[in-house]
Amino acid sequence: MHEVSIFIESTWRGPARRDGVAMWLVECKRGDRLDTRQGFVHVKEGTETQGSLMAMINAFHILKKPCRALVFTKCSHILISMQQEWPKEWQESGWINAKGKPVKNAELWKMLIEKGKRHTYTLKDDHHEYENIMQSDLRKELESWKNTEP
Repeated sequence: MHEVSIFIESTWRGPARRDGVAMWLVECKRGDRLDTRQGFVHVKEGTETQGSLMAMINAFHILKKPCRALVFTKCSHILISMQQEWPKEWQESGWINAKGKPVKNAELWKMLIEKGKRHTYTLKDDHHEYENIMQSDLRKELESWKNTEP
């Protein structure tokens, strides 16, 4: 099984809704070679959770074979939800949360479950070697995106 690292960064912090950009980077070791692929997700009036879920979905989408992945994200809602296995509970309850309300971003959670089911993955909130570069790229991408909007 291939081992990969997935790095997720975004311009959001916390639940506030605003325009933002999330970035994913997948690092795969192939013998002596290190391959990386990356991409951006643009969300109007979105949240950190939405952007980070979309970035994770895109990262898993490019993995063509089952992998063992270490996923780095700072999105506390995703980290807590996955550690507590809430998506599994939500799925079993028909996407109703413990308070009896519909789960926010249920469609994105469903997509993540679908894209991630072939893989074994662990989430971490540690700092990583791409963090500063990704944050710099995100700032440039956000500025560029804002400047191209009508």
